[in-house]
Amino acid sequence: MSGAVEAAPVDAAAVEAATPMDASEAAPEPAPAPLLLPKTTPLTIAIDAELGSKISASGQKFPIRLAKPVEVDGIEVLPAGIVGEGEVVHAKKAGMAGAAGELVLAARYLEHDGRRIELRSFRFFDAGDETLSKGQDNTGVSNVTTALAGPIGFLIGGGNTNVLPGTLASAKTRNDETFERPAQGVPAGQALSNGEEMP
Repeated sequence: MSGAVEAAPVDAAAVEAATPMDASEAAPEPAPAPLLLPKTTPLTIAIDAELGSKISASGQKFPIRLAKPVEVDGIEVLPAGIVGEGEVVHAKKAGMAGAAGELVLAARYLEHDGRRIELRSFRFFDAGDETLSKGQDNTGVSNVTTALAGPIGFLIGGGNTNVLPGTLASAKTRNDETFERPAQGVPAGQALSNGEEMP
């Protein structure tokens, strides 16, 4: 008898189970932080209907759209062209003895990807506003002798006031809105799906 001790067989599965996982396997990459569009962010809105103190009625809804895209951290979160709804809060046509017509408008919301972006603080741009100087104008607002922003909406009055389609106004977001941050692009040199390397 030689006295040599025979080695016990190695259980490969047990060894693999006891081996610590690679850090990249143990902890997946954290999800990127969402993009925050804070409340009271200003937006440029276009009115897509003809409105007027003589032709509109209180409670009437009218279409609006976003005239300029909105970005957060250089990433577009609200594209131009998305649509929503405004409301005629109050309308009164001009009366006898020079009584001015009145029209109170409010922007309610925009819709994007199945969600509503609630709006507030609706008003028309002042003449010469920087936003309007870039190839835009507000000639669609006619016969306006009084214009003021109120807690409910935007009042315009004087004669029978008309607002034509395409007239620009401003509004602000009512609430904080968050959006998913897009995934990073494929880095240069990363393997393609067919196993070939990118040039």
